[in-house]
Amino acid sequence: MYSSLPPMLLHLFKALWPRAPVSLPFSEFLKHAQEGKLARVLMSQDRFEVQMKSTAAAAGAAGAVAAVQLARPQTYRTFVIPHLDRQWIVEMLLKNGVQFGTATPSWGRRIVTLLLTLAPFLYLALVYNMMNKLYNPNDSVGKEQKGAKQNQKKRLVTFKDVAGIDAAKLELLEVVEFLRDSTRYDAIGARLPKGILLSGAPGTGKTLLARAVANEAGVSFISCSASDFVEMLVGRGAARVRDLFQRGRVNAPCIIFIDELDALAKARGSFSSNDEREQTLNQLLCEMDGFEGGENCVLVIAATNRPEVIDSALIRPGRFDRHIAVGLPDTRGRRAILDVHSRNIRLSAAVDLTKIARCSKGFSGAELSNVINEAALLAVRAGLGAVTQACLEEALERNNKTRRLAAQLDGIGSGADGGNQSFLYQLHHHLNNNNNQNNRPRSPTHEPTS
Repeated sequence: MYSSLPPMLLHLFKALWPRAPVSLPFSEFLKHAQEGKLARVLMSQDRFEVQMKSTAAAAGAAGAVAAVQLARPQTYRTFVIPHLDRQWIVEMLLKNGVQFGTATPSWGRRIVTLLLTLAPFLYLALVYNMMNKLYNPNDSVGKEQKGAKQNQKKRLVTFKDVAGIDAAKLELLEVVEFLRDSTRYDAIGARLPKGILLSGAPGTGKTLLARAVANEAGVSFISCSASDFVEMLVGRGAARVRDLFQRGRVNAPCIIFIDELDALAKARGSFSSNDEREQTLNQLLCEMDGFEGGENCVLVIAATNRPEVIDSALIRPGRFDRHIAVGLPDTRGRRAILDVHSRNIRLSAAVDLTKIARCSKGFSGAELSNVINEAALLAVRAGLGAVTQACLEEALERNNKTRRLAAQLDGIGSGADGGNQSFLYQLHHHLNNNNNQNNRPRSPTHEPTS
């Protein structure tokens, strides 16, 4: 007796468990409706949910499981023929006493309806967000550095780290004194220049000078590149200019440094000009007209390698009041630059930096720094404990080869050399020879160290 109980419970559970509705053709639905076998019909746009009449009375003595299966309402669904006139179906259901009504929409249809309702509002929100970012950008340009008093733990660049350009340093010293204490200048009626334009060859230390001025004066420093303002969307660059100068006024006294100014401020009306660049330049002109001196002063320092292509309205007095030419260092300046960059380098006692300074005529500060670093790398490669004179001379010779090759390639680009193909072949052969020689193990001449 008890052994037959689990299978009976299992069949009962299967009978009571809800099953997915069966789909029948629409002709079967019409047949059941005409025979009066339907109890209820729920109508939707594309289908009917049908419940047939119960047949529990026919169960008899078929047992509990059979009685449950027969007593359970039989349901199915059928899909409606497209463009069907339902009037005669309603009349047939009324004639046979069938209950009918509207079916509850499925979750999928509800979600589709909700998405179609929200789609216009989502589109408007997306357009508003895009326009808001266009005219009020949050992606501010420029790296901000607080004053030296607030950033004492980090080693800052000062005038001691700038060598070989004494004339430019002298021009900027009074700017530092004005930012430190403007009492003497205010008493006589002098005002701080609104802008300072540093022009010179690449690698002469223009960016280093601007950073040193900010750190010597102990004011905030915001540095950026002019290419950060150039955007495809019209109006984005002007918005970034407004945001940059607003940050400068909030952090006043402050120095704003714009590197490679010629990328933004080329003369208007030229062949390479466009609406976005001109609009950004106009915004820069307007911002530099609104500066005031005193405690809340903002100084703009810009650097360029091509001052001749900059728009004349920007470099006039009242915007960039002072123009400082940063030239290549002389022999004494090159020696001072070598001293600065070799502070943390272990040099041999026999090293003569004056000789290296004499042999590096026309070198900029960046190139001299590279000579020192290349010499240190050569010393490590040779297993030496210090940088020798031979290491410095080898590094200087490598830099000279690079300069000569760059000059010859520049001649090819300008069309000065008629035998371009032959020269390129010689250059390729020369570089291969250099690579083969560099791969051979060799060490510079050892010199006594102390």
